[in-house]
Amino acid sequence: MKHLSYGTENNALEHTSRTQGKAIIFLIMLMLFTAAAGIGMAGRFLFNMAKTLPSPSQLHNIQPPLVSKVYAADGSLVHEFSVERRFWVPLDQIPRDLHNAVIAIEDRRFYRHWGIDIRRIFGAALANLLRGGIAQGGSTLTQQLARNVYLTQRQSLIRKVREAMTAVQIERYYTKKEIIELYLNQVYLGAGVYGVEAASQQYFSKPAAELTLNECAVLAGCIQLPEHYRPDKPDNIKRITARRNAVLSAMKEMGFIDRATASAVAGDTIPSNPQKRTAKSAPYFIEMVRQYMEQKYGEQQLYNGGLEIHTTLDPYAQDTAENAMRRQLKVVQRRANRIFLDSTNAHRDFGVAKEYFLAHFDSLYSLRRKEYEALPDSVRLRVVQSSVVAIENRTGAIRVLIGGRDFSESKFNRALQARRQPGSAFKVFVYAAAIDSGYTPASLILDQAITLETPDGLWRPENYDRQFYGPVTVREAIKKSMNIAAIQVLMDIGAQKVVEYARRMGLKQSMNPVPALAIGACQATPMEMTSAYSIFANNGVQVRPYFIERVIGKHGRVLEEHSPVSDNILSPRTAFIMTSLLQSVVTGGTAASIPGLGFTRPAAGKTGTTNDYSDAWFIGFTPQITCGVWVGVDERRGMGSGVTGAFAAIPIWVPAMAGLHRSLPVEYFHPADGVVMRRVCSQSHKIAREECPKYYDEYFIDGVFPDSCTQHGSGSALRGKSIFKRFGSTSPSPSPPQKAQRRKLMF
Repeated sequence: MKHLSYGTENNALEHTSRTQGKAIIFLIMLMLFTAAAGIGMAGRFLFNMAKTLPSPSQLHNIQPPLVSKVYAADGSLVHEFSVERRFWVPLDQIPRDLHNAVIAIEDRRFYRHWGIDIRRIFGAALANLLRGGIAQGGSTLTQQLARNVYLTQRQSLIRKVREAMTAVQIERYYTKKEIIELYLNQVYLGAGVYGVEAASQQYFSKPAAELTLNECAVLAGCIQLPEHYRPDKPDNIKRITARRNAVLSAMKEMGFIDRATASAVAGDTIPSNPQKRTAKSAPYFIEMVRQYMEQKYGEQQLYNGGLEIHTTLDPYAQDTAENAMRRQLKVVQRRANRIFLDSTNAHRDFGVAKEYFLAHFDSLYSLRRKEYEALPDSVRLRVVQSSVVAIENRTGAIRVLIGGRDFSESKFNRALQARRQPGSAFKVFVYAAAIDSGYTPASLILDQAITLETPDGLWRPENYDRQFYGPVTVREAIKKSMNIAAIQVLMDIGAQKVVEYARRMGLKQSMNPVPALAIGACQATPMEMTSAYSIFANNGVQVRPYFIERVIGKHGRVLEEHSPVSDNILSPRTAFIMTSLLQSVVTGGTAASIPGLGFTRPAAGKTGTTNDYSDAWFIGFTPQITCGVWVGVDERRGMGSGVTGAFAAIPIWVPAMAGLHRSLPVEYFHPADGVVMRRVCSQSHKIAREECPKYYDEYFIDGVFPDSCTQHGSGSALRGKSIFKRFGSTSPSPSPPQKAQRRKLMF
């Protein structure tokens, strides 16, 4: 055996030492390189992550989505537009107890950290490790705010890093007071509500400023698991009680409340007074507001901008009109249903009497709905609809608007969009043009049978009652809504002139200048007709209808405010003469039922009914309000014999106007300057002499008078034949077709 010498052993040890040293140095270098690479990668990761953080402008301008509120004219809240139900309140309107409760249970070191709390992170990590799950959260209030405003709720390491970095940035841009204010207005608290103000209203039906300590502790306790702890659910009471007591205990430990207070509140029951959401009011009006606001301000601003939208709506009158409409449509629908039964004999399929089927129509019809809806005259084609528009004459404010019987069934706004034949309601344009053409209320018109040549053949127009009255005054003609008289006047003054007046007064649809126009052979919307009638009530001035008074932004800045737009359409004298004529319709004409139904104020108006009873109108006004009611079927089917404007529309008009005038003083129509009253002979309808045995008082525009009566007194030989020169011969009863007066229409 060979043995190494001492020197050789030394050399071996030195070689081993050098090798180990190199290995250690290599290992250290490797560790340093790895650390440097790791730091570099981490730095690059953080650098790239920083690029995804909110920009300075975004940090400076945190704008949580807020509810936009719609207010009625009386200041009551009628609707809200929102994606997240949230109302902004400043910190000084949030109870200190709520502020303290949130700090105590969510982030005790809030005023000492700089966005992230290292001690809390390690403490939460240790607690979670020991308990084998998520037992504590390490996020500060600032981190929660960062997550709620800029990030998602998705759990991931990258999100947590971004959350922490964003929290640090927020702390640089905002004070602690501003951060807690943002947080309390941003945090989700269950039931679809965000922020303490919305939660206070949702759970306790009160503003946050009025919350008690008990209620503050409950809300603070909801933050951790909102749906799990919300106090309006009976199943949550045990859980929220324990959670509330934990909040009280934390507040006691922080010195916010003393032991006695904590014990006393812990012994109380969980408060809960959930807000009762009222049914949506005035849906067609609100939809009109939505469309306008969205078009002008954009969807984002409307649903998230916290706007205050003040409207012209009268909620009491709106509800009154809606209730009246529902009641009346049931009555009219029964008539329409009878037409369906007459045309289909559907009752025979069930082996029941027609009256029984009609009395139990809904339940019996539903049994074979699909079968009956397939019929050419299906009842679904005779669903009776209605619209109501009420305008304040002097301002143009729309106080009531109904666009149909049920917004959930049909969004079509008939008040604004339905173009319907106005029937006799159009006659006011004929007579307004006639007054300006020299006619007076006492002018005589020949009401007799006539035959007119049209491109479609001979037309023999009739009055509603199929009678003829011979010479009648303008007042009598409009009072009884005589068709022949209106046609005669239109042909005398010229149909084109009537078209020009209707256009000037606001009708926008096409109109053919033909005699049938006098009885409504055209189309108009209920809004157009109602606005046109308001001209008479407002001394000849038309004020453009509107529904938005003002819009206020989140910080109280007025974004827009209504400014009236008006036009002088008629002379005040013509407007008053027309008003006086239309008063006769209410006091003794086709609308004479109005006082008996309960509306006894001075009023004027005109009924309208179209062929086959497919449209029924009444548009009437007082000095303060004009209200137009239309009833009909979308498919332009008849509603049944006798469904006139008086039958169908007036029972809706009367309650609506009663609601609109409930707090208004009684006003009267006063003659305009230049309108005078004269005595008129009841027989000749000319200015009465002392010898005239009977006379009545009539209004005239000063200087536009009939001749003096020639039937009584000296020189009483009958000389008043102007009516025959103007309208031709007359007969008190219908003439045979071959002998009837014939005129050729020029189209």
